[in-house]
Amino acid sequence: MKRVVALLALAGALAACGTTPAAQPATQSATQPAAQPAGSQAPAAALPVTIKSADGTDVEVKDAGRIIPLNGEIAEIVFALGLKDKVVGVDLSAMGLPEAQGKPQVGYARTLAAEGVLALKPTVLVGTTDAGPPEVLEQIKNAGVPLVQVPTAADSVDSVPAKIETVAAAVGEPAKGKELAAKVAAEIAAAKTKGAAVTTKPKVAFLYLRGQQKTYMIGGKGAKADAMITAAGGIDAGSEAGIQGYKPITAEAMVTGAPDIILVMEDGLESVGGIEGLLKLPGVAQTPAGKDKRIVSMDGLELLGMSLRTGPALDKLVAAFQAK
Repeated sequence: MKRVVALLALAGALAACGTTPAAQPATQSATQPAAQPAGSQAPAAALPVTIKSADGTDVEVKDAGRIIPLNGEIAEIVFALGLKDKVVGVDLSAMGLPEAQGKPQVGYARTLAAEGVLALKPTVLVGTTDAGPPEVLEQIKNAGVPLVQVPTAADSVDSVPAKIETVAAAVGEPAKGKELAAKVAAEIAAAKTKGAAVTTKPKVAFLYLRGQQKTYMIGGKGAKADAMITAAGGIDAGSEAGIQGYKPITAEAMVTGAPDIILVMEDGLESVGGIEGLLKLPGVAQTPAGKDKRIVSMDGLELLGMSLRTGPALDKLVAAFQAK
């Protein structure tokens, strides 16, 4: 399963290179149903609603009975809102989530096919700006399916709560979304406080590894890993070296960057043969991290999802960065 999820992670990681716009608050449609009288059953969802999508358009959502989250991180939020039974399809990056088991797959988030998505008869699609390709998204929109895009939150962990609220509003659960976002915001704030209090700030290099495809890259400014490393009290070695987004690993880049710690995704580390395989990549063994074998590996969706588990992920990074 790790290998299946890993295939989509490349697209997600590369898409995190740019700065994304801040999430906009949802605005209730003028056709919002009136409040129910006391003692009557509350409406199943706060719909219709008009959402300011990250692509700059206003999207009206009337029905969230058949939802397709286009990214694993979005699926995680939708499931946490208690909408598992309304999810009619997921992309491959969500397949590591227990609630996604048995759900139809729509393929890779960034290489979607309109036919496969539309065949599931969704009433709303929600995805980050990583989802695509653009021409496929246009086909889906032209077919009349509301498609709400949200920023990836790659710029800052502080953007995660707004991301959660926008997703929740798009599927008709704004109240639950606010509650969930508040919880995540508190977790992130607590973890950031721990990160800010550390006295030693290690240089950390995030390496994106896909051994099967011989893809070996180092992250820098604008990547989700940069935001995570910084919030956890570390210094992103890639950013400090002037790398924007992701660039192929070179011996020179690794030696010059001289990271104290190397951060990787678990399935990426597995794909290169573990720590011993990692040390065979250009320049890695010559870094302080390589010499001391200070390698930190985490679940990819937890580390880079910028979603529900961002606070706990930061906690883990703070502890790992300060471990001797």
